[in-house]
Formats: sequence, structure tokens, C-alpha cells
Amino acid sequence: MGYFTNGLRSRDNGIPFCSLSRYVATLLRTLAAGALLGLIACTSPTPTPSPTSTPTPPAEAFQSSAVIASPAAAPHLDVHQDVSEALLSLGPGIAYSRLMRLRSGPEVTLPSMVLECDLCSRWEHSDPLTYVFPLRQGVRWQDMPPVNGRALTAQDVVFSLDRMRTPGWPGAALLQGVAAIEATDALTVTIRLKYSDADFLLALANGQSKVVASEAVAVKGHLREGPTIGTGPWVMKANGAEGLVLEANPLYYEPGIPGLKQLRILPIPDQSTRLAALLIGRVDMTPVDADGRSQLQGFGAKVSLGEFPQPGTGVLLGLNTTRPPFDRVEIRQAIFHAINPWSALETVWKGQGDVAVGVPVASTEWLLSKEEMQRYLGPTAQPDRFVSLAKPVAFTLTVGDFGDSHLALGQEYRRMLEASGFQATVKEVNPRVYAEEVWDKGDFQAFLGPMPPVATPNAFLLGLLHSWGRWSVTGYADGELDRMIEAQSVAEQGRGELILDIQRYVLEKGIMFMPVTGTRLWAWRERVEGFAPNFAAGEYFHWARLRVKQG
Repeated sequence: MGYFTNGLRSRDNGIPFCSLSRYVATLLRTLAAGALLGLIACTSPTPTPSPTSTPTPPAEAFQSSAVIASPAAAPHLDVHQDVSEALLSLGPGIAYSRLMRLRSGPEVTLPSMVLECDLCSRWEHSDPLTYVFPLRQGVRWQDMPPVNGRALTAQDVVFSLDRMRTPGWPGAALLQGVAAIEATDALTVTIRLKYSDADFLLALANGQSKVVASEAVAVKGHLREGPTIGTGPWVMKANGAEGLVLEANPLYYEPGIPGLKQLRILPIPDQSTRLAALLIGRVDMTPVDADGRSQLQGFGAKVSLGEFPQPGTGVLLGLNTTRPPFDRVEIRQAIFHAINPWSALETVWKGQGDVAVGVPVASTEWLLSKEEMQRYLGPTAQPDRFVSLAKPVAFTLTVGDFGDSHLALGQEYRRMLEASGFQATVKEVNPRVYAEEVWDKGDFQAFLGPMPPVATPNAFLLGLLHSWGRWSVTGYADGELDRMIEAQSVAEQGRGELILDIQRYVLEKGIMFMPVTGTRLWAWRERVEGFAPNFAAGEYFHWARLRVKQG
């Protein structure tokens, strides 16, 4: 399930490559001393025979290659049995297509969950419970046995989505509202729902919802060891000690896609090693964290840095409305006014991310502005009555130890609360205890830490804020809020306004908010072009649009 923040920030440092810092020099000596140097220095993939029936692509297509550093390798190859990014969206899973996908590219303002067809040519929604998907003409499977380049059929989509629905598998929850999936003719899929769901199409676009071939599954009864055969823009050629090697699929159905001849994904778990590999030109791109960004800004290399939304992730602050002192709405409101989350975001989180309620949104129009949020959050809007309420109130803030930044944010909030008169004690707990006390038992007064992964507006609103939600740990029960959430969950018109009203209501009642929205930081060398990703819901088609400069 998957993942929001505001905005897109990108910058080019323009630093000459020749002046490496002492830190980088140390990293390079470390690389030279270890076996990993040989790994990142080998830019030629292990030769793999080409399919005999593969047509030759046009001379102007697929002219170059790129190497991406990844923090992890895929645990196995079965894309329906694992939700890791290293498999689904930065690994072998990008060889597959889906019925639908999320739009990406430089013209898309993030966060965005705007849908477009992948394998479908269009979709029809004749009644609230029925969706019809005519498929594209001429789509073929990659030319490898046992599928051997045959044409895609509607039955392939039915097989794949039904396989995803296997009880206990990760993707089953995405399609839990499905009543039946049918191939109504060779190139038409009809899906009937048990109940109306405004997020259903997002489930089909999720990175888990891949279309696989039944013949490939039949080889071993699963796909954990392959074969990896899709209809997507990339053909997997090798996956071993030298990383994952993908080559352009000459049978792919969209002209000019992919933009590279070859894409290599190299697992390098250690960030320092990934930075060194980027700086010496052994990889073209790598994810980084805030510390890595700071280091790169002072290093001797011309690299670009970009911050992109990771919707459905982030840090939540929630109050237990069933326990004193937060069973009183005016005390909850006083807490919200005692905290300046924008100041803490800059000082502790180095400006990475934003402040929001936390709902994954379809577009920026569904987000409250900072000016409106400041009516409910921050000392600038703190009336005198809230100051007087704070003075006798003592409570414990449970903070999950998910890294130094999380702990520092907890201490910064404690200082802000004490400056307003609250007596706040921070209780730092390890991730296991945090999950148990907060998400399993609701055993806290206030908490600060990650939320469960949610990919869609309904997953957040129904799961965390509805009175009967799976993760409704704040204990807030309100029939009016429930009605608002239920109304937006099936709305086909005006849904954005409904969700804006819900966010205002949640802040007004002092239930929860997100002090740090999830983001992804990436660094890339100047030869990389066309990197305009959309990481919502495990999206990955942006890799197919990647280009590199020649020479």
C-alpha cells in the first residue's frame, strides 16, 4: 500500500567534479579495499543470449544505458507475494505492466494520483458496481519461453488479479471489494464490486497489481525463482552478483518507450558507499537521506538533488481522546496550538517534507494551505484561554525510536510544549514496542511516529479516522465525522471538497496531524535526463521515461 507530501524541490549544485572532499576520498579508499569496488566497477552485464525471434529496434531508439544504486536487492521474484520496493518498483517488477497506472512526468504537479491506462485502452463505469476495461490492441508478452511472445488476452488479466486475491497474500486487501473478474471477450475485462469504492481504480494502478502470465507461474507453481516475463518496457536479462540487468523490450507497445537501451540496478546497502559510487561515476543515480543530501552539497561533483513525495508515509502526532487529559477537546486544541510544526520541520528534519493532516490526496487541490492550517496549529493562533489550560496539564508523549531525527523531533516538541506550560514527558520506545503499544493496543496518551502504510484516501480515512477503523487508535468516535468519511468514500463528484472539510474537522477537534510528510530524496549525475518520478502507490513507469546524455 502506499504513500504524500507537498511540492517538488529540485536543484543543481553545479560543483566541479575535480575537487573531491576528504570524506569522499576516505570512502573511495574504503571501496578500493573491499570486494564491492569490483562490483560497482563492472559496468558490462553478464552476456545473455537474445531471443531468436526478437525484431531489431529502430536505429535511433535505445542509444544508451544507466546504472541506479538501490539500498536493497529483491528478496525473490514473485511480484504477488512481496511488497518490497526492491522487487516491485526498483527491481524485477518493472518488467511487468498493470491494467492502469499513475501519471508521471515533468508536467505532473506532485502529489498526484491522476490515473491513466496501461494495458487498457479506456475504462467504462456504467454503474457504481461495474467497471469495463477494453484492452489495447497488439500487446505481446516478452519473447521468452514458455510464453514466447504471444498476444496478451483478457484472461491473462483475470488470472493475475485473481492470483493477487489469494487469501493472506499482500495484494488481497487491495481487491477485497471485488465480487467477480471476468473476460467478457478476448480483449475485454469486466470487474464487478461488492460495494461502491471511489478508490477502486487506484488499487488497479498500485505497484502490486501486475499482470503475469499463467504459463510462467506454471513452470514451478510460483514466481519466486522466475521466470520473469511481462509485457512491460523492460526485459530482465540477468539478476545476480553484478546486480539486476534490464534491457529495452523491442516488442513494447508505446512508441519511444523505454528511453534507454539498458537499465542496471545495483544493490548497495550502505549510503556512504552509494555516495562514493555516484561521485566517481560508477552509478548515475541513488536515493539519499537528509544527511546524504547535506554531504553531497559540499562534495566535488556536479550532481542534481530532488525531493519527491512518498505518499502514505510520514510521521504522525496523535492524541488518545479516550484518556485524560485528552478526553477534553479544549486540551487537545491547546496542544496543537502549543506546537509550531513548521519550525520543528526546519530545525530537526532539515526542511524535508511538509506539514499536513496526512491523507493521501489525488492532487494538490485536496491539500489545506499552510495559512489555513495555521488556524489550528502553532502559537501564532494560540488564544489566551489555551495558555491557561496548559499550565496544570501533565502527560507522556510516546516517541518511536526510528532514528535520531524521530527522537530529536520528540524532544523539540517537548520543549515547545513546556514553553507553553505543559508538563510533557517523552517516552522513547523501540519500533517493536511502538507498534505494539500504539497500533496494536492503543496504550498511550500521545504518540509521535510512523503510521501504517496506506496507499489511498479511503485507506487513511476509513482506517485511521473512522470510529470503526482498523487503526483508529485515538479512540475518537464521532458520528458526524463517520458520515463525512463514508460520503467521500463513494463520491464520484466533489470528492476533493469533502476531503478538505474532513481535514478541517480533524484539526478543529484536535485528533491528529502529520508533522512530517514522507518524501524521497534522490541524487543524480548531470548526464541523466527525464527524471520526473511519481512514487505514489508504488508507481514505477517513470523509469521507462529516463534518458541519459550521449558521450
